[in-house]
Amino acid sequence: MTSERMAARIAGASFLISYLGLILGALLLSTILDAPDYLAIVYPNATLVGIGVLIESVNGIAVIVIAVMLYPILKQYDENLALGFLVFRTVEGLFSIIGSLKAASLIEISHAYIQAGSPADSYFDALGALVLAERHWNMEMLTVFLILGAMIFYVLLLRSELVPRFISIWGIVAVLLITVFNALIYLGIDFGVVMFLLALPMVANEFFIAIWLIVKGVNTSANASQST
Repeated sequence: MTSERMAARIAGASFLISYLGLILGALLLSTILDAPDYLAIVYPNATLVGIGVLIESVNGIAVIVIAVMLYPILKQYDENLALGFLVFRTVEGLFSIIGSLKAASLIEISHAYIQAGSPADSYFDALGALVLAERHWNMEMLTVFLILGAMIFYVLLLRSELVPRFISIWGIVAVLLITVFNALIYLGIDFGVVMFLLALPMVANEFFIAIWLIVKGVNTSANASQST
């Protein structure tokens, strides 16, 4: 097995691991962090919160692995764009990890809150709200870098023909739709099920390309241009 085939397989597996970590971690954490009395229950459930943070952090780590594994392949076709892909996806991964770790900081705040007798309308509430807001915006910012990195990725795939063109075109369209999806969210506009339909092509594409990279790898016979 060539090094490029192995790198493609690792990247494909990392796409799947990324979603697994994001979904499972978010499910675990949301049961506690979304509760009205979260400050009273975070510390008693510190182990569950810690597990949720670790699992959710897997998403960020996997995103960075994807970028590192695919960069040597993509740079053969356009070194500058490939570097942009590496940087944007790495920053996305770091934002994801930092956002996950914000939840862990609530454990000590919750502990202090409980020791103080769970006072109503205290500075603990303000501090907890600040941490949750920082976590929220970390996750929002990573979306920007996800969109930028994904667009570069699919443009490079389209130009290089490392995978069939329909996958690349599907990916580009999906990135445009997810951009509209996030723009509507920022504007406070909700079209109900239509919002889900805007996000679905991106999720489906990343699952598809993950399986493709694991099973088929990349078309290494495509003609690489000189690195710039």
